Amino acid sequence: MLPTRLPSGTLQAAVAALLLAGCSTTAPQQTNPQAKAPTEQMETQTNPLLAEWTGPYGGVPAFDKMELAHIKPALERGMALHLAEIEAIANNPAPPTFANTIEAMEAAGEPLNRAFVYYGIWSSNRSTPEFRAIQAEMAPKISEHNSRIIQNERLFQRVKAVWEQAQQNPLSDDQQRVAQLVYENFAMEGADLDAAAKERYAAINKELSSLYTAFSNNILADEEKYVVYLSKEQLGGLPDSFVKAAAKAAADRGRKGAMPLPTPAHPWTSS
Repeated sequence: MLPTRLPSGTLQAAVAALLLAGCSTTAPQQTNPQAKAPTEQMETQTNPLLAEWTGPYGGVPAFDKMELAHIKPALERGMALHLAEIEAIANNPAPPTFANTIEAMEAAGEPLNRAFVYYGIWSSNRSTPEFRAIQAEMAPKISEHNSRIIQNERLFQRVKAVWEQAQQNPLSDDQQRVAQLVYENFAMEGADLDAAAKERYAAINKELSSLYTAFSNNILADEEKYVVYLSKEQLGGLPDSFVKAAAKAAADRGRKGAMPLPTPAHPWTSS
């Protein structure tokens, strides 16, 4: 998983990830297998949000096992596992190549990626006051996690070396573009700053992550009070089950005859 600065850095990292997925690579000079150690396998299996996906389509999220209590430990453990993989890449004694640096970074962090899927579902579709408390606590920790990766000097020097080598001996078009994106992402996120500037930049990102989360949650809390009412005639063509449910929801709110629209922020089950 390439480092991202949530939420604003996500698009650039996503583009790089998509490009990496389509790379036509040659056999690497130095392999870096991503085989999981027994300890990691045990840890990812004990928390369903970290466990590998099973089922059709190459595996699907375990929606039936996701519980709010799993979110915080899954993110914390996922970040720790990811940082361990990043350290291994940064400390690789072999000369930096696209395969053992850029590709290895993209392959790292699979458990954390899986945890972020569930985190995103709760954030976008199942937000509750309990989740928002966890979100407020975890947002600055996620920002710190990304800063640790971006500001890893050994890692950046490997990324920089791959990009500089690519200027002299161009890679395939897709790899060349990915190497450029990754290098520029590190540079624009302050990887080449001095120590004091890096510390300040990381602190700003951490504060912004908390402010952004608080602002978004304040908007959501306000929108939870919104209800849009329609007349029965405006529901023409909809199933009777839908109309009856709307009528009951209106009656429960003392608005008999009106038809409230269900929304993620204000479903019919709300009082």
